[in-house]
Amino acid sequence: MVISRAAERFGFPRLRGLGRLAGSAGVESLGSGMFLPFTIPYFLAVTDLGLVAIGTALSIAALAGVPAGVLSGPLVDRFGAPAVIVGCNLLRCLGFVSYLWVETPWQLVLAAALIYWADGAWLPAQGTLVVSLVGVEQQPRWFGLIRSARNASLGVGAMIAAAVVGFGDIGYHALAVTNAAIYLFVAALIGTWPKAHAMAGRRAAVARPRASGGYLRVLRDRPFTLLVVANAFFVVAVYAIILLVPAFVGVTMPAHAWLPGALYTVNTVLVVVAQPPVVRWTEKRAETGVLRLASVLWAVSFLVLGVSALLPPPAALGMLFLGIVVFTSAELLFAPTSSAFAARLAPEEMRGRYLGVHQMSWGVAMVVAPVLFTSLLAQGPVWPWPVLVACCAVAWLAVGGARAGGTRREPAAA
Repeated sequence: MVISRAAERFGFPRLRGLGRLAGSAGVESLGSGMFLPFTIPYFLAVTDLGLVAIGTALSIAALAGVPAGVLSGPLVDRFGAPAVIVGCNLLRCLGFVSYLWVETPWQLVLAAALIYWADGAWLPAQGTLVVSLVGVEQQPRWFGLIRSARNASLGVGAMIAAAVVGFGDIGYHALAVTNAAIYLFVAALIGTWPKAHAMAGRRAAVARPRASGGYLRVLRDRPFTLLVVANAFFVVAVYAIILLVPAFVGVTMPAHAWLPGALYTVNTVLVVVAQPPVVRWTEKRAETGVLRLASVLWAVSFLVLGVSALLPPPAALGMLFLGIVVFTSAELLFAPTSSAFAARLAPEEMRGRYLGVHQMSWGVAMVVAPVLFTSLLAQGPVWPWPVLVACCAVAWLAVGGARAGGTRREPAAA
């Protein structure tokens, strides 16, 4: 009990009776960490497909994830979050098993589309499950904990995969099979959890008679739609560290092949270590103020990263690491706050639909970001950064409009 109270003072949520919630997030991320960095190398190694064919097939498949959250929202509201989470993990399992038989581009599109659709549908279901189980007071801490667990598991999974792929085709196939087994395990973990099903039953009894208006009601909710717009621009910023920074370093400092991994490691370690205390700092503050501060910090980080392109290597290295530290500070503020704010603005009886629309901003940004970053970088290494600063400015303005939905949470429990 003493340990639990000390952890809560540090920014961790109450864990009693909710071990499966944290455990499922960690185990699931372990699988993602093992396969995600090796998706393209996997198909290059075990199929005769070329790089362009693989990239095109994966991009087409990714489109399936864009409307997934919107389509799954009514299912969450009707059948409950646990049922949708179980279904999504079973689809992921089927998708990774299907990878074993991929030989042509269209087979890759179909198999990957299952996974992308399940990923998109899973997000609003997971958000609904968290809010329903832990309540309004604890949701920011839980979103922060899940994010820290995911980042740690992604890192561990990537290290495990790096060792496994050394065995050639057998190692790559083992990654796919292991990922399928992990998602099957998570489906069983949630599907056999009495507390989650009891929550779903209570929620369904309340929600079904009162849900009305469908997605028109969501779109007419001006504060919420402005938050979704802001989130889309924020997510473009989030993807900069995954997609833009490695390519930018490759263009500006090609002799430093180790640098993208080092920068990403700094980001990961800071997220794992600093997320709980940052959540504790933000939980009694207005969400709009926290998100606007994140937009300012992101803009500063992009200016710093852009300046690094104009400096000689020794100074550029220092600016890159400084930029990533400031970038991560913004990310720490944004991630749990945006999710918790969206869940709080959503009426209980339509939370699935609301969070489905919120998730769609992630899907749209996932489609836009690669094209945007590569097109700008092709014009020169400085070009992406002022555009990203402009994205932060748009997000800052849109967040201000969400104030009408309420700007302050209930006080967190002591």
